Amino acid sequence: MSHPAQLVRQSAEWIAQIRDGDEVAFEHLYRAFAPGLIAFAAGYVGGRGIAEEMVQELFLTLWRKRSELAITSAVPTYLFTSVRNLCIDHLRRERRFVPWDAAVVGRIDDTTPPETILLESLDLQDAILRLPARCRLIFTLSRQHDMTYDQIAQSLGLSVKTVEVQMGRALRKIRAWMLRSE
Repeated sequence: MSHPAQLVRQSAEWIAQIRDGDEVAFEHLYRAFAPGLIAFAAGYVGGRGIAEEMVQELFLTLWRKRSELAITSAVPTYLFTSVRNLCIDHLRRERRFVPWDAAVVGRIDDTTPPETILLESLDLQDAILRLPARCRLIFTLSRQHDMTYDQIAQSLGLSVKTVEVQMGRALRKIRAWMLRSE
């Protein structure tokens, strides 16, 4: 099942079957999305073990609340957004920051004051958080999780062209925001 649209359709069917208590459909959904979700979450929480816990927590909640499931967006988008929210909640509890982006780290040298580093990183994170949800998700998958456009398109059930357009928008908006904050 390599075609993204096919995966989106199949995942919607699995959700319908999961609502009826189908354990096999649940396993298919887990096997199709867990690896990508774990890689995605690891970028947020800084470790694979915690990322696996986040993904397990998501799927456990899906199973427990299966009869109430009302997913209005594409299933991959729902899953990635849910994991991201779990990671953000975890980081808030742990009072940790999302790792610095390579663009900020690349401008740092030994003489850069720590407060400047922190401000640049926070400005970048603020710019990323201001992106529309889909745009932010695609940007994060590409830049923080090193996924290719093809991988992003497949995992979110989008075309590669849509991913390219969204990345272009994200980069333009982030650059504009960073220039305003200087």
